[in-house]
Amino acid sequence: MIEILGFAALLGYLQTSIAKMEDPRKDSPNQRYSIKDAVLSAFGAFFMQCESFLEYQRQLNSRKGRDNTQTLFEVDKIPTDNQIRNIIDPIKSVTLVEVFTYIYRILKTKGYLKPFEVLGGQLLVALDGSEYFSSQSIHCDQCSHRTHKNGTVTYFHSAILPVIVAPGQEHVISLDPEFITPQDGHEKQDSEVAAAKRWINRHTELFGHGEVTLLGDDLYSRQPMCELVINQGFHYIFTCLPESHIALYDWLEYLNANGEISHLTIRIRHGRQWHFYNYRWANNIPLRDTQPALLTNWFELTITCDQQVIFQNAWICDCCITKDNVPELVTNGRSRWKTENENHHVLKTKGYHLEHNFGHGKQHLASFLLTLNLLAFLFHTVLHLEDKSYQQIRSLLGTRKRFFNDLRTLTTYFIFDSWRHLIAFMLDEFDPICPVNSS
Repeated sequence: MIEILGFAALLGYLQTSIAKMEDPRKDSPNQRYSIKDAVLSAFGAFFMQCESFLEYQRQLNSRKGRDNTQTLFEVDKIPTDNQIRNIIDPIKSVTLVEVFTYIYRILKTKGYLKPFEVLGGQLLVALDGSEYFSSQSIHCDQCSHRTHKNGTVTYFHSAILPVIVAPGQEHVISLDPEFITPQDGHEKQDSEVAAAKRWINRHTELFGHGEVTLLGDDLYSRQPMCELVINQGFHYIFTCLPESHIALYDWLEYLNANGEISHLTIRIRHGRQWHFYNYRWANNIPLRDTQPALLTNWFELTITCDQQVIFQNAWICDCCITKDNVPELVTNGRSRWKTENENHHVLKTKGYHLEHNFGHGKQHLASFLLTLNLLAFLFHTVLHLEDKSYQQIRSLLGTRKRFFNDLRTLTTYFIFDSWRHLIAFMLDEFDPICPVNSS
C-alpha cells in the first residue's frame, strides 16, 4: 500500500501535473526527450541536492545499463543539461501550482497541520519576498532591474515565497510562490506588495473564510493591503513601525497621555536572569490620517533585562486585543522571522542554493527551476512529517548535510529499486545492489 504522502505518492502528484503540460515543441522534429524526462530530471537534481546528480547517473547507466533517475524518479532517458533548459524554458511555472495545492489539501484533511494551528484553529501564513537571481549582464523580459548611482544596472528575479509557520514548530510548509515580474499593461515595475496582493486573490478558495492569518513586515501594514486581506476572508498581523505610520502613532501618543493604552507585564525566567515582557495595546485606531481610515488594532512588546531593552517591536491586527490574547498575538507576530530562518536561510545555505544560477533562459526557465526547487523542499518537509523511516534515518544521521551526502554517495555507485528500497538500505535492512540485466 502506497502512503498517501509517501515519496511515491508525492512524485505521482508531480507527474500528474507534468502530464497536463502542453509541449511547446509540437511543431519541432526534435522531440527525442519528453517534457516528463526534462522536468523529472531537473527535479531529481534538486531533490538529491546535487548539481552533478544527472551526470553521475549517466555514468552509472553507461556501466550498468540503467540508473537511479529511472528507478527513483521514473525518467526514461536523461536529457543533457542544455536540453533540459531548452525544453523547460517556454513552460510557465504556474503549471506546477496544483502540486502545492494538492499537498496542502491532503495535509489539512489528514490532520498534519493541526500542530500548526493557533488562535483557535487558524494557520499563520508568512508572506515575504526574496531574490533568487542577480546579474549585471544576463537578463530577460521577466527580469526586474535597479539602476545604481554610477549608472550600472542590476537585473534580478524575485518572488514571494509564502510558508505556513507556527510558534514552536521547526518546520515551515511551503506554498506556491508568486513571482515579482513586469505585468502586462503596467508601466511601473512590479513590487512585492503587488505580487502579494495577486497571491491573496488567487488563494481565496483554497483557504476557508477566516482560517488564515497573514504575517508580513512593515511593507504590508498599509490600508489598501489590510482592506484587501479582510475583504478576501483573511486575518492579518503586520509589523507597524513609527516612522512609516506617523498618524497612527500620533493617536497612540494622545491615548497614552490620557491613560487609555492598556498594559500588561509578565516576568519570565531565562536561565539565571529574569526577562520582563511589557505588552501595550489599543483597539480601533485609525490606520492613516486621510479618510476613510480603516480602524485597526495595535500592540507592542518590549522585553527588558536588568533595565536594558533587549527587544522591541509593534504590530497591527484585525482582531480585538485583550489581556488574555495579547501574549499569543505577539508570539504569532514574532513567528514571521521563521520565514527568514526556516525558509529563506535554509533555501540559501542548506543545500537548495536558492540564489545559484541554475539557468536563466529567455522566458520562464528561472521561475520554473525555482518552483521545482521549492517542491523539493516541500517534499523533504512532508516526508519528515509523515514518513517514519525518513524521520528515523534523519535522526540516526544527525545532520541534514550528512544525510544528503550519504544519498549522493549511495546513488552514485548503487542502483535502488525505489525510494523505499534506498531508505531501507540506509537503515541496514536490505542489500543495496539490485540485479542488473546481463544483456
